This record gives sequence, structure tokens and C-alpha cells, in this order.
Amino acid sequence: MHNVSNKEQALQYIRDIRREIGSMFLLFVISAVIGYMAAIMYPDIVMKSLEELEGLVELLKNLSLIQIMFLIFLNNALKSLFILVLGVGLGIVPFFFIAYNGYFLGIFSHKILMEQGFVYLVAGLLPHGIIEIPMVVVSAAIGMRLGLKGLASLKGESVHLKEEMITGIKFFFYWIMPLLFIAAVVETFITSAIIGLLS
Repeated sequence: MHNVSNKEQALQYIRDIRREIGSMFLLFVISAVIGYMAAIMYPDIVMKSLEELEGLVELLKNLSLIQIMFLIFLNNALKSLFILVLGVGLGIVPFFFIAYNGYFLGIFSHKILMEQGFVYLVAGLLPHGIIEIPMVVVSAAIGMRLGLKGLASLKGESVHLKEEMITGIKFFFYWIMPLLFIAAVVETFITSAIIGLLS
């Protein structure tokens, strides 16, 4: 079991799950492309898919920046923790979570690109997304690893599922959660400021 509080051990852990990270990242990209293409071919889907986003925007209008920051952080942190832990169920939850979020991002990106342009899209996603997306992908990758270990256990193979779970959760609290907090701060104060300037 890795002592993931140590930087070198944490990097080794990342190397150990690189296949799962690669597969989850590829799934995210493919899903985003599918979402983007779906938005082009079936524009009605865009409107239906973005209805929930409009409701969230209305909610955020009544909150302070600090409240928005914590809401974003808690939303991302709790979802990331859930897909990590629930991944033990054969990796089904992290698979569909990443696929859905990639698909939604593709649809959202098409809408912003058509209405606001490429610079606005990059400014709205890159500052915080460069931290947030990898952390969510890594959470899903850990969940997928747990799912594969669980499957191996069902096949009668000797695996250390409990140790894998503990290591994954420790990694989440030591590294993923703090970085998701930074991403929430960036999204609330930096991304919003850049978008405000572009608007």
C-alpha cells in the first residue's frame, strides 16, 4: 500500500494507475466529441440538455462569491469521492459518470462556440478546467481500478481490495480534494473575471 501523503509515493501511485487514467481520459474525450457532434446534428438536444444548467445559473445569482466557491467545491469533491468509492461495483459508476460529463461538455462547448466564439470558450474552461478535469478523471480512474480489482476478486484471484480502497481514499483527501478546492477558487474569482472582461 502506497503512503500517498509522500510526493514520491503519490507519483508512483499515479504511474501504477496510468492505464486506468488513460482509459478514463480517452472516454472523456470521445464522449465530448460525441456530444459536440450530437449538438450539431440534433440542435433540440442542446436546449433540453442545458435546461438543468439554466436552473443552476438562477440559483447562483442569489449567492455570494464565497458561497458559489464552496458550492462548486463541494459539488465537485463529493461527486469525485462518490465515483471513486462506488467504482468498486465493477467500475460502472465512474464509466458512466465520465461518459456523461464528457458528452455534456461537448454539447456545452458547441453552444458557447456558436454564440460567443473560441476565445470565450477557452477563457471559460481552461483556467479552472486544467485542474478540475484531470482531478475528476483521476478519481474515476481510481474507481475503475477498484472495479477491476473487485472483478478479479469475483473470479477468485487473490487481490488486496481493502488496501486499494484505503490507498485511493487517502490519495483523494491528500491530493485530489485540495486541488479541487484550488480549481473552485480559480473558477469563482479568475474565470469569472476573465469572462466578465470578454463580455
